[in-house]
Amino acid sequence: MIRNAKGRKFSYDSAAEAFEELHEYGEGATVWTREVYRGMFITKSVDGWQQISPTTD
Repeated sequence: MIRNAKGRKFSYDSAAEAFEELHEYGEGATVWTREVYRGMFITKSVDGWQQISPTTD
């Protein structure tokens, strides 16, 4: 997910894809990710959203 300086959120399939598009959202935009576990009927986030840097991916 990309969160711009105004707080608006934009979803992407991967962190790599989000970092490729990050420059289009201007100064102050950041990339966030979360780890989820999917079961039969539920998707659960472990730690919630975490901001990441380009070197983390």
